[in-house]
Amino acid sequence: MKRLLALTVILILFGVSDALSGNKIMEIYNSISAMSKENTPASYKVKIENDNFNAALADLPEDILTGKGKPTVQVYFNRGEGVRIIIENIKIEYASLFSMYEEYFKFSGISKVQNPSEFKEIIDKDKVSFLEEDGNTVVVKAWDPDKEEKDNNFALFTLDKNKWVIRKAVYYLDGNPYVQAENRYKVFGKYYMPYEIVLTNLVENSIDTFIFTNYRFNQ
Repeated sequence: MKRLLALTVILILFGVSDALSGNKIMEIYNSISAMSKENTPASYKVKIENDNFNAALADLPEDILTGKGKPTVQVYFNRGEGVRIIIENIKIEYASLFSMYEEYFKFSGISKVQNPSEFKEIIDKDKVSFLEEDGNTVVVKAWDPDKEEKDNNFALFTLDKNKWVIRKAVYYLDGNPYVQAENRYKVFGKYYMPYEIVLTNLVENSIDTFIFTNYRFNQ
């Protein structure tokens, strides 16, 4: 009888803990959504610089260039749709050659706060939980929303509680950290936008940096 009572108490406590975590996650989502409307335009375009991009652009064959200028990598964002990466000044059929890097925006967490529907997706699929917070930041733990189980492959997102942007994302494989993205922001016009992603492969100890320049905003 005592064991049954103890088990019942434990199950009740777990249920209360889950409910509190769920309430906290919805508070976080609501804060992200409200701040996104204030600090992110409905759409924008920005040039992105990266050493690997620059080397690849320099090797593009002449016959796919338009002759209208040097090829540049641009990020296009629309709220509700997320991001696209387009190479400008090359023939349209080749413009999405770097589209695989769109995942970096989801990877870094930037698009999860600029396009809050991405964050809501992992909430709706019960793939995110509140972990901890201090005076300035809150940390959440998230799993792949396309997988059924919550396993040892997950991400920890550290959010700034003043601006509700993701400052750091650390991805774990089999419980071990393997990639970290640090996102740096500043004010452009009236918006608070990323200007740099520093992506670190923690296994290989290599760093890849992406710089954002020349924002163009649409209301």
